[in-house]
Amino acid sequence: MRKVIFALFAFAGLLLGCTSIDCSMNNAVAGVYDFQLVRGDSLNYWNDSTLTVVVNNIEGKDTIIMNKKAISSNFSLPVSYTQDVDEYRFLLQDTTYSTVAEDTIRITKTNEPIFEGVDCALRYHHKVLSVTTTKHFLDSIKVNNDYISNDLTKVHFSLYLHPSKRFTDLQRTSVSSEKD
Repeated sequence: MRKVIFALFAFAGLLLGCTSIDCSMNNAVAGVYDFQLVRGDSLNYWNDSTLTVVVNNIEGKDTIIMNKKAISSNFSLPVSYTQDVDEYRFLLQDTTYSTVAEDTIRITKTNEPIFEGVDCALRYHHKVLSVTTTKHFLDSIKVNNDYISNDLTKVHFSLYLHPSKRFTDLQRTSVSSEKD
């Protein structure tokens, strides 16, 4: 009988010792991107193309964070926790996965630590201060939502593609510049 009472007290102690803090299930903090065309043209002619995104890691080595994603859809990219500037290299590829064009996007941001409780992992949210891009196949980038958190339902950045730059145009430009 004493063992049963001891077991009940031990079980009650475990229940009372548990914390009531509910940590967020989604701890991923990422920027959400979508594609647009400058003149409102269809993205259909980009459907045969893919996009690979590369960043430099802490050791200075290239790391692929997105590999061969179709251009016709939305996507998300992780944001660094404590770096003030994130730099992404976007590689546009054709059906043979040859790189046709490359653009670089630089995002300057703040890093705000978010503390939910002692049992939860530390998370950072970010306020976008500025965004710049090179313009090889991207025409421009628009910031739709400048606060990046763990809410992946909001589109943060719209990437505007050159409507006149199709693979044939880009390949012709690449081939002719190689000959010169």
